[in-house]
Amino acid sequence: MNVSRDLIRASSLIATATLVSLVAFQPAIAERPSAPVAQAATATSRPTATATPRPAATATLRPTPTPTARVVTAPTPRPTPTVALPPGITIRPISNTTSIKSYKTVVNMKLDGQSAGKVAKGDFNAEVQTDLSNKRQSIGISGSLVPVLLGRYLQSLPVSGLTLYLVDGKPYVVAQALILRVCAVPGARIAGLDQLSSGLSAEVFLAQLTGSNKIYGTPAGNETVNGIPTKRYKLDVTTINALAKQRGATAQLKSGDVWIATQGDYIVRLVVDGTGNLASNTGVDFNGNVNLTMNVSDVNKIPAIQLPGQCNNPMRLPA
Repeated sequence: MNVSRDLIRASSLIATATLVSLVAFQPAIAERPSAPVAQAATATSRPTATATPRPAATATLRPTPTPTARVVTAPTPRPTPTVALPPGITIRPISNTTSIKSYKTVVNMKLDGQSAGKVAKGDFNAEVQTDLSNKRQSIGISGSLVPVLLGRYLQSLPVSGLTLYLVDGKPYVVAQALILRVCAVPGARIAGLDQLSSGLSAEVFLAQLTGSNKIYGTPAGNETVNGIPTKRYKLDVTTINALAKQRGATAQLKSGDVWIATQGDYIVRLVVDGTGNLASNTGVDFNGNVNLTMNVSDVNKIPAIQLPGQCNNPMRLPA
């Protein structure tokens, strides 16, 4: 039994069919013979009196009345109410800080709700190692809800953990299933992978709610977090949720705090409680309550992003 092939398989074969064209022929209609013309008897013709033609009466044309077109006035659209915004706090992606060459992002989610119609209660975790100088990245995914939340990608296979690598511009997928560890190279772009990767950024998560690079909150002091000097803010969830609703977002915040680096204005820590559907914000199929914590650490500590031995001879997934 080839468990490796069953583990990596992400789509079924497409059956081919041959279409048969049917050509309809219509029989030609036979031409009917004309009936013979009877020969009339010849009679002595009498002179015919010629009547003087009377001039035909000419009718006076009446113009056709043109109906008056009714002008239909389109209703004036009501303008979308704007949200009165307090002064915002500008945040910037950590990757835009030129002095930072590498960092680690850890995401921990505790969820209580549903995914694909099934109960989803447990944890879902991700660890992202980013090496900008060497253009390498790894995304490790673990937690009790991995099979539930990523079931559409895993085809119901018993996968307990995934690690996605980007090395020298080439993606690799390493899956842990039972006692097996398998490495594969996708033959095409993995649907949802880009969205999942970007959704594991605190800046992107909040920007999808507010629609800008600003967040809203009140100062709550200065703290050093993960060795980084930061300014702490209590999130203004009323303003953020109003902006999120205006943008059609499917998740809203109940409460939250954010810690922003004093140098670089990037998010070092984000802790929020929220509710709703996370699909549009994180690429994760989940609807319910969530506690989310994001931490950035190991700034400029070059990570050892190395492919496991299974990737020396990886499986090739079909495009």
